[in-house]
Amino acid sequence: MQLEQLVKEYLLELKLENYSKRTIETYRQHINKFINFYKEEIATDLDIDNISKIHYKLFISQLLDNSLRATYINAILKSNKALWNYLVLERVLTTSPMDSIKLLKEDKQTLTTFNDQEIKSMLNVWKMDTYLGARNKAIIAVLADTGIRVSELLTIKDSDLNEQYIRVLGKGSKWRVVPVSYELNYLLTKYKRIRDSHFYTMRSRNGKARKLDDNLFLSKTGQRIKTVANIELMITQTGLKANVRGSVRCSPHTFRHYYTVKNIQLGQDVFTISKLLGHSNLSITQTYIQSLTNEQLITKALKFSPLKNLE
Repeated sequence: MQLEQLVKEYLLELKLENYSKRTIETYRQHINKFINFYKEEIATDLDIDNISKIHYKLFISQLLDNSLRATYINAILKSNKALWNYLVLERVLTTSPMDSIKLLKEDKQTLTTFNDQEIKSMLNVWKMDTYLGARNKAIIAVLADTGIRVSELLTIKDSDLNEQYIRVLGKGSKWRVVPVSYELNYLLTKYKRIRDSHFYTMRSRNGKARKLDDNLFLSKTGQRIKTVANIELMITQTGLKANVRGSVRCSPHTFRHYYTVKNIQLGQDVFTISKLLGHSNLSITQTYIQSLTNEQLITKALKFSPLKNLE
């Protein structure tokens, strides 16, 4: 049987299991990397019975020669392993050619996140005097104050908002709630007033009663923001204007790191943080905690000094 046809079947299975479009596309890209390698270096015939462990070893060797990071290569390998495991489960094959293929050893990297001044500077880049300015300021505030994923932010509807929390649809279609501070609630209330006034005026001027989407954050035309890339670009541009350090990756995901580190500094326990972030296990949260600098660790530890707290 031809691998490419089986890949289509596997991706359809992921869709039926309610994987997100972005996740399915990632699987597609990772698997296609091996397919393209095999066609160029081994053979054009992709009969699964001819694919073996040695081909994946050669594939990994090529990826290493291209100076790709171990973390990225491992992500590619995990996607490919999942495909072959599916084929074994469906009894298309009895064994996977990747059964004995091990993941690469990854270097532990310390993630550098935003500091408080950079968060303030990014918030100050945008003013509340225009719709887009108010929207972008509110988006940055939500990401920093709740730690939610950007994909989750784009699905928030007005009906998900409460004065004390936001209902968030996370990975695996699992709902959770994240708390809303007084400061964030005030900012969101002001943003919604500016948003509603802006689109009311725009519709009146154009003479069109165009129906708006019910998402909290909308594009300049009043439709839901369809791609994460739009937010990623806005965050990158904001970071440049706010003079965020070059060592910090200015992306929506870095706000999750900031949120975690800030919560740890303020005394929140890791179990609660993990729950609020929507992590499936603590090990994911613990990688974020590695962002704590020595200075931050010392400041936090001094609060719990045994001698200082002798009764």
